[in-house]
Amino acid sequence: MGNVRAEVISGVKWGAIQKLTLQPVQFVYGVVLARLISPEDFGILALTGFFFAIAAQLQSCGLGAALIRKQDRTEADCSTMFWFNTAASLLFSTLLFAAAPWFADFFRQPPLVNLTRVSALMMFLNSTAGVHTALFSAVRDFKTPAIIGIISTLIPMPFTIWSAYLGWGYWALMVQSVLSGLLNLVLIWSLSPWKPKLLWSGASFRNLFPFGIRLTLSGLLTVFYLESRRLLIGKFYSAASLGNFNRGFSLVAMPESLISGMLGGVIYPVLSAIQTDEERLLHVYRKYIRLNNIVSQFIMLTLACNARAIILLLYGPAWEEAVLYAQLICIGTSINALASINSNLYMVKGRTDIILKTSVILRVLSLSAMFAAAFISVVAICWAAVFSSVLWCVLSFHYTAQISRLTWWKQCTDFAPYVSSALLANLPALLLTTVPMAPYLHLLLALPCSAGIYWLLLRKDALMGELLLLLKTRLLRLISKQSPDAAA
Repeated sequence: MGNVRAEVISGVKWGAIQKLTLQPVQFVYGVVLARLISPEDFGILALTGFFFAIAAQLQSCGLGAALIRKQDRTEADCSTMFWFNTAASLLFSTLLFAAAPWFADFFRQPPLVNLTRVSALMMFLNSTAGVHTALFSAVRDFKTPAIIGIISTLIPMPFTIWSAYLGWGYWALMVQSVLSGLLNLVLIWSLSPWKPKLLWSGASFRNLFPFGIRLTLSGLLTVFYLESRRLLIGKFYSAASLGNFNRGFSLVAMPESLISGMLGGVIYPVLSAIQTDEERLLHVYRKYIRLNNIVSQFIMLTLACNARAIILLLYGPAWEEAVLYAQLICIGTSINALASINSNLYMVKGRTDIILKTSVILRVLSLSAMFAAAFISVVAICWAAVFSSVLWCVLSFHYTAQISRLTWWKQCTDFAPYVSSALLANLPALLLTTVPMAPYLHLLLALPCSAGIYWLLLRKDALMGELLLLLKTRLLRLISKQSPDAAA
């Protein structure tokens, strides 16, 4: 099945290049925009995020995952999935375009009419690159999508900042979304060796659709749940509150996307390539779990304990309302990391029925809690999201134990050392929040202290040793030259 170690390293390397190139720039970019655009304008545009999230889900659709899993995919398979996905996206986009006035009336925000219609057009266009993107992953080409992502993110930034400087407000933010989406679409279609053909195979559709549609429906349920927080805040509270929530969410999303960006696009294709070797599959899978948590637990809990100092230092006092929102989102994200990779195991084993079943149970209960919390406060909505994260982990652990030899105990031992160490490492930072001091001074004291304690607690951990060795000696190129038979 090829050199798994080399493929893992290639995927992580290009994911790291993409994220480490973009994250510092996006960080500064976000600070600049927060100084030029008001929380109200951020809040108005955040209401359209629901549609861009749907577009992203359709672009990375479950039908694409079905193509990745099928090792003997044909031209008929790819073209059939492309035309079905395009037709479905066109239907959704048309309905959204027609419903734009109703959407604006519901939230009492007239600007949403045109913003929503632009979102509908971009939702359709973005979805036409779904199969192309899936095929890059299917052949483990992680380099091309990374380069496309860097280019399509960086080029629109100066245009957005200039628009914000001219006072375009929420339209300046829409400039970023439109230009980035169009550039991404043009590059993917230009660089992908595959082009759709006028083919439709009923056999391909019947073979791939059951697997893919369950993933697609599950993904859409997840999008609806995640975006419901913004929609509820936009409906029951002010645009400024939504802008502050969105700022807190964006702050947490930066490091979370860095971690998931390096691993997220790699895990499923690599596990698919070794799906017939059960022992090796579980070994590689458990290593991914540990690798994800050794990084994410420390980053999320450190961010939660230092959120106030970071937000005040970067964005100013106008954004102080975002502090508590960011802290609660950090807690939920930390809990999500415990089981965030499990769905890859279900897909590799062909059990997308579990993903859909889990999504239905989880979203019904979570949305009930979310709607109840909406009548209390924005903070209550954030706590409902934490409850959803806990519920998801319980369901995920249960089904993982059912379909594999990974008992609850084994799953817990894969992340427990990193959760407990991250909590202990950040106790000094938490205590420092009780002492009045300038934000920059708090960070100068807290961050080195937390990092030092975390390293001391885990210095004998084998995985920590591997990570440090990799950072010190740049072993990426050396490891990739090892024997193809080396275990991942």
